[in-house]
Amino acid sequence: MSITNQSPDSKLVIDADEFSAYFDRYPFKLVHRLAQHPLLQLPRLVQLAHDRGGEALYFRGDHRINQVDDDAPATNRTFIEKKLARPALSAAETIAQIAACSAWLQLRDVGTDREYAQLLAEIIDEFRPHAESVAPGLDSARADIFVSSPRATTPFHLDEEHNFLLQIRGSKQLSICDGFDPDVVSRETLRDFFRGNGELARHTARLEEHAVHVTLQAGEGVHIPPCHPHWVQNGAEVSISLGILWLSDVTARRRHLYRVNGWLERLGLQPAQPGEHPKLDALKAWPATLKRRARRALQARANRAPSPESRRAWWKMARPKRCARSAGLVNVPTTADGESLTGLLRSL
Repeated sequence: MSITNQSPDSKLVIDADEFSAYFDRYPFKLVHRLAQHPLLQLPRLVQLAHDRGGEALYFRGDHRINQVDDDAPATNRTFIEKKLARPALSAAETIAQIAACSAWLQLRDVGTDREYAQLLAEIIDEFRPHAESVAPGLDSARADIFVSSPRATTPFHLDEEHNFLLQIRGSKQLSICDGFDPDVVSRETLRDFFRGNGELARHTARLEEHAVHVTLQAGEGVHIPPCHPHWVQNGAEVSISLGILWLSDVTARRRHLYRVNGWLERLGLQPAQPGEHPKLDALKAWPATLKRRARRALQARANRAPSPESRRAWWKMARPKRCARSAGLVNVPTTADGESLTGLLRSL
């Protein structure tokens, strides 16, 4: 065991060995120190919901785990398009009355608020080196906050992002299926998802038999790998959770493979499914991989390059000095032995 982030000011307690072994492959738990953070307490979340003008995703907490019927078309499988019933309350009112209104609510991308953006950046800084050693190219990070009534259920669904779910208050149990095993989650399920048909997935008793069950208490978190369908059962108390989600070269590669397959299928071909032929996958994904690497290289170069203003300032400062030196008006620095530093550098 190799524990990093042991400082009392750190937000996460990370086991580097476990992170390296399981990240992006298998769910694993971790410990965090955010349970008492002022930005994540109920009164502050009521204010946040009010400030966002009701921008939230929220529904009743008594919906079925499975929201995809066998005879339903493979389209419009989203929480919004499913038109699930929700409380006759505003988002802020739902949070304020969450103990009694039987609902669950998601405040999505709270990093648009300056204070929450700072918190998100601090959390990411702690796990970025570990995550990028496995899945480089961390980008499009966001923070979502979930507030749930006692015993509320979040239906079975999947996300394409890497995901840490951090329990702030109360408890919940997650049932997480292996999205990389075609015998557990069919390739058709992933294909439908990447075609834009929605995040809701069909849940069956067989899937539950192969699921990993994780119980979270306040101060604990779990890593949910990309495309691992899951559903959530809240505990006996009000629950607050913080989700940290982001994309990477790995998730971009997977999305591109399904996109390319979609193009080939529209041409009447039957392409191999992602994962069946790794070398062919690498060939299909090469343009997307190259594009992301080039974009990062250009961004890094732009970050290192001086701005036009700084170049002009340097030129104004340096030009008179060069002219004065050429005229013999400025002494050239020398070493203790009297040797010109310019001549010394040239001799190295």
